[in-house]
Amino acid sequence: MALNTINCIAINNDPADLKIFREYCSKIQFLNLTGVFSNPFEAVHEINNRQPDLIFIDAAMPQITGPEFIKTLYNPPLAIFTSSSGEYAMEGFECDAVDYLLKPVSFERFSRAVNKAFMLMKIKNPAGPDHSESVVTPGNFLLVKVEYTTIRIGLNEILFIEGLKDYVKIHAEGRLVLTKTTMKNIMDKLPSGSFSRVHKSYIVSLDKIDTIENSRIVIGNQRIPIGESYRPGFFELLDRNMI
Repeated sequence: MALNTINCIAINNDPADLKIFREYCSKIQFLNLTGVFSNPFEAVHEINNRQPDLIFIDAAMPQITGPEFIKTLYNPPLAIFTSSSGEYAMEGFECDAVDYLLKPVSFERFSRAVNKAFMLMKIKNPAGPDHSESVVTPGNFLLVKVEYTTIRIGLNEILFIEGLKDYVKIHAEGRLVLTKTTMKNIMDKLPSGSFSRVHKSYIVSLDKIDTIENSRIVIGNQRIPIGESYRPGFFELLDRNMI
């Protein structure tokens, strides 16, 4: 990614949707839309040769689903999925999607998604500190390195933590913090009796859980999936606190 620029492409079999993406991208200064494709397989050459930073892709296409297509790529770019339903949302987030947009997509919602992508691209610094040094826990708070700044986050502020490839997003009360580290590293720093990894991409604070609905945890307005492999450990931890 060039400084302050995200090179992106759009893949969608609906010409009207592609027209909207062209219009929306033209309004955002840091987006450089380098190509649009109605067939995902026609985009492979562009992806392999020009290596865009971000893909806008329809989750439900006749040739292949968006998540399935992303899984075919070697070292895939960041992805923002769009769909007329939430049917593929779970699969999308399994691919470390930046966001999942429901149609019709408003410009305000589109802007929020690409701003999130911009923050993620900015924090992704290969020359930055080693993963093992990105998060330190001296007692009841984390010291988190964000580029050249160290941020203090109280453990009691953390709602949940979201993993995105080689960095994590800490959702705290009133703020979001992105840092380059691994989910394993940050989980090792957290007290196991207070936090639980419930999914490949999510760690939750047990104190912040509002309700549990089937295979999802609700924290405020966020619904977090419970992965099958993490389910036994999570519910065992819950049972210790059950009345």
